[in-house]
Amino acid sequence: MTTVRRSPAPVQVSAQAPAQVRVDAERPDVDVAVLGGGCSGLSLAFRLAGTAVSVRIVEPRESYVADRVWSFWRTRPDPFEDCVIGRWARWSASARGRHIVRSSQTLSYESVSSGLFYRKCVARIDAVPNVRLDLGRRVRSVRPGPTGFRVETDAGGFCARHVVDTRPLETSPSYAQTFIGYEIETAGDVFDAETVELMSFDTPFGDHIPFTYVLPFARDRALIEATVFGPPGLCPDDVRMRLDSAVRTRLRHKEHRVLREEAGSIPMDGTHSRPAERGMLPLGVRGGAARPSTGYAFARIQETADMAADALLSGSPAAAADLDGPVTRHMDRLFLKVLQRHPRRAPDLFADMFEHAPPDRLERFLSGSTTLADRLATVAALPPGLFIKTALGR
Repeated sequence: MTTVRRSPAPVQVSAQAPAQVRVDAERPDVDVAVLGGGCSGLSLAFRLAGTAVSVRIVEPRESYVADRVWSFWRTRPDPFEDCVIGRWARWSASARGRHIVRSSQTLSYESVSSGLFYRKCVARIDAVPNVRLDLGRRVRSVRPGPTGFRVETDAGGFCARHVVDTRPLETSPSYAQTFIGYEIETAGDVFDAETVELMSFDTPFGDHIPFTYVLPFARDRALIEATVFGPPGLCPDDVRMRLDSAVRTRLRHKEHRVLREEAGSIPMDGTHSRPAERGMLPLGVRGGAARPSTGYAFARIQETADMAADALLSGSPAAAADLDGPVTRHMDRLFLKVLQRHPRRAPDLFADMFEHAPPDRLERFLSGSTTLADRLATVAALPPGLFIKTALGR
């Protein structure tokens, strides 16, 4: 077996050269400052590109690389459907000898390439005069002023009427989804290209719940990820060891090469989302776009970007979007409390949901649906006694 690991090639972008910035507290330099040019910041800027709203994005990375894919069930349109690199109508979950396959006639599970997404956003920004992307720049401070905000960066300062903050929070969550993945190309057919392996559970260890996730882009190419639910701080070498084991199990010593690697940690405890701070709008994961109980974020980022863009275009200060509401947040907190107190029950709980929830209802709920029917269908698939005892603190 030969293994060749290549670093992802940089996505070529053109960042405008820093210009001398006029500082005038009474007349902001731009309408909107976007702190962070990741998925949420670029999604908002894409929607505002070519409008009368002036935008300046401050992003610390020097360039964009194709560093990950974002996956979700398609429940609504968005501007990035041409960046989809995989689409499936069938998905599976496995736990303790149970193997459940679900499918849909109306929903598709889709994956968006970050590389294509970045290229599309940067090309759009470069083509319009009202959006400026400052790469390789860090925000030093943000101070409210008479008519907006003063944003200080390591390359100087400027004033903005509104600030949208998409930066990750400095605080660590109490519970997270940690993952490492390889996109692999094999010398022969290995994967079932028609079915996404959403969750194949291993035996929980300590407070942690491990499983394998496989996105089959073709019979000879797939993204294989080792994922762990649990408290943060898990040693990356432990996750990588599980990933290497999953690769060996699925490839059965077939010759292969690793095209790229991705890794990350998604907060799941709900404490990462924050209300508007000093009038700034939190967006993306900072604004609660990652569903706490699942970690799915891309579709919710697009929904909140639509809402924020509409508010800014109307001239109204954008308010933080509440996609979930108190009932859904309570359900997410209770489910996570069950996982934290009973990690060894987790594989069966997920298998129960995938096996007993009616078609499409579970998928819509995992995607962010707050309809009563989708909620009740998901709850009915789970053992009530365990959740009642947990809710009562037993």
